[in-house]
Amino acid sequence: MKRMRDYFFTELGYFSQETCEKVKKAMEGRTYMHFEVNYSISAGNCTLIISTDYEGTEAEIKNLFLACCLCCIAG
Repeated sequence: MKRMRDYFFTELGYFSQETCEKVKKAMEGRTYMHFEVNYSISAGNCTLIISTDYEGTEAEIKNLFLACCLCCIAG
C-alpha cells in the first residue's frame, strides 16, 4: 500500500472554513490522483491541504488539483 503525502497550499493564502468545506466537497476523490482534501484552522484562518498517494512532483500534483478546481467552477 502506498503512503499518502500531504501538500499544503500556503502560497494561496488563507481561506474561510466554509470555502474549504466547499472545495473538499467538490474535489474529494477526484481524478486519478484520488485527492483527500483537508484544511488546518488557526485563529479562524484555514490553510488548504491535499493528500494523495500518487507518485509525482509537488508542482505536478498541486497544478492538477488547481486545474480540476477551475474545471469544476467553469462547469
